[in-house]
Amino acid sequence: MIIQKGTEKVINPLQQSALGKKGLCDYVVNVASGCLHGCTFCYVPSTPVIRARQAQLQEKGVENPQMDWGKYLFIRDDIPEQLEAVLSRKRTWHETSAGRGVVLLCSGTDPYQNQQTANVSRAAIQTLLKYNKRVRVLTRGLLWTEDLDILANPNVTLGMSLPYINDDLSRQIEPQAPPPSQRYKAFLRGFKAGCRLYVAVAPTPPMMDKDDFKKHLDSLLLFNPEVIFWEPINARGTNGKRMLAAGLNFAKSIMEKDAWATCFLKQWEAIEAAAEDLGCIDRLHIWPDQELKGYVDSSILDYWWYKPTVEKWDGIETVDCQYRKSPPLQTQLPLLNS
Repeated sequence: MIIQKGTEKVINPLQQSALGKKGLCDYVVNVASGCLHGCTFCYVPSTPVIRARQAQLQEKGVENPQMDWGKYLFIRDDIPEQLEAVLSRKRTWHETSAGRGVVLLCSGTDPYQNQQTANVSRAAIQTLLKYNKRVRVLTRGLLWTEDLDILANPNVTLGMSLPYINDDLSRQIEPQAPPPSQRYKAFLRGFKAGCRLYVAVAPTPPMMDKDDFKKHLDSLLLFNPEVIFWEPINARGTNGKRMLAAGLNFAKSIMEKDAWATCFLKQWEAIEAAAEDLGCIDRLHIWPDQELKGYVDSSILDYWWYKPTVEKWDGIETVDCQYRKSPPLQTQLPLLNS
């Protein structure tokens, strides 16, 4: 496999983000373009950010920026200096009730996928903390465990994607990412070091049921995540094609929209039931897809879109008053097309 690598520059390293609707952030910093983990389900190659840059990426030697995801990485090694310049003169800060002014590293790549990105990420986080910004790190990499001296900070929350602990399945779904068993050990190390942690049980394959979720959540509670995000695999678009090319035949069962929506709601019900049994339903934060409109009552979608997480940040109330009531469980609401 030929890997295209290099560097690139961006005009503004700090971008306002729409990920507040997922309770993640109000700003994003992406330390690179591309990602070497090669996750077959990844939505990033299908986003306008990549589609709009196809010609530019092809000039760098990337033949098909969508289908070749996992085969190219262009480091933005001047991000820390750019951040310093931006933050030193920035006078206003965008802050929504759900995003809470948090800066996410990263939304379109992995901040700790190799030593180069880890070096840039460390310096970027140090710069953000210098200006007292709240930072969320989301990774599948393991190199963050070398940065515990800066990550064990009340203004930093560290999360990894851990939808299952099955190394064999992982080799097919996320071929170049560190195996889930190693990510789990990294979580335990971070917990011991005093890091604030969260976990993305995402994206889950369609064969996972309540028993699978219950066993998985029970193991995750050992490192006491503040939030447990969840969403299932989406196999529509180029990510579906990449999954099929990787031999993941289960993708066929969710490539059609109605089948995908039915699976989504079935797993939603299952993970809620598992979380109820384990007493961690308050930490479970659902990421409902916009495409579920018309499949489930709008009240549950309205509840989760833009809902703050239960994480505590200094100077911010944990949950807005409108969210103090218990969330409507998916089991309580009808599937509209049933």
